[in-house]
Amino acid sequence: MIGISTIFLCMDFYGISEEIANILSTSNTFFIVFFVCEGSMKIIAYGFKYYWYINWNKFDFIVVFLSLVVVDESWLENLGINASALRIIRVMRLFRLIKVSDSLRSLLKTIIIAMANIFTTALLLLLLLFTFSIVGMSLFGDQPDGENFDENANFKTFYNSMFLLFRCSTGESWNSVMHDTYEH
Repeated sequence: MIGISTIFLCMDFYGISEEIANILSTSNTFFIVFFVCEGSMKIIAYGFKYYWYINWNKFDFIVVFLSLVVVDESWLENLGINASALRIIRVMRLFRLIKVSDSLRSLLKTIIIAMANIFTTALLLLLLLFTFSIVGMSLFGDQPDGENFDENANFKTFYNSMFLLFRCSTGESWNSVMHDTYEH
């Protein structure tokens, strides 16, 4: 049911016809009712106290509760809350698959263990970009605007320099930036 509900959530798009929007709304209501029934049966089966002992049940409850809050978006818009931004809560249902799959749970644990190393590597990359942004400002700060350099892509300010180097580190037009700075 989680997979099917995710497929229905992915069918929404800009400019959707009224008929398809009604079908998706009805299906979303069906899935919310299904997940509320599932949670209610778990509370009855486990008992109220033991239900809250399991962390996945807490997660399920929060997702289902927030889905219930977002079902009727008109009252949220009356309060000035952007209801379309809250629709992302519905996608959190997909995380419920983690508790079912041992391999997904193992992969998630591995990612959590590796987060410290990933964070350290990201800080090292930030330090390198910081250092070379300052060097780029010193060497190419007076680079004239042209084919690859404009008001957003240049070494004139630290901010622009950082983003230009980040863009180059992702592989986007690094060779044309290199040729323009080489000619300067």
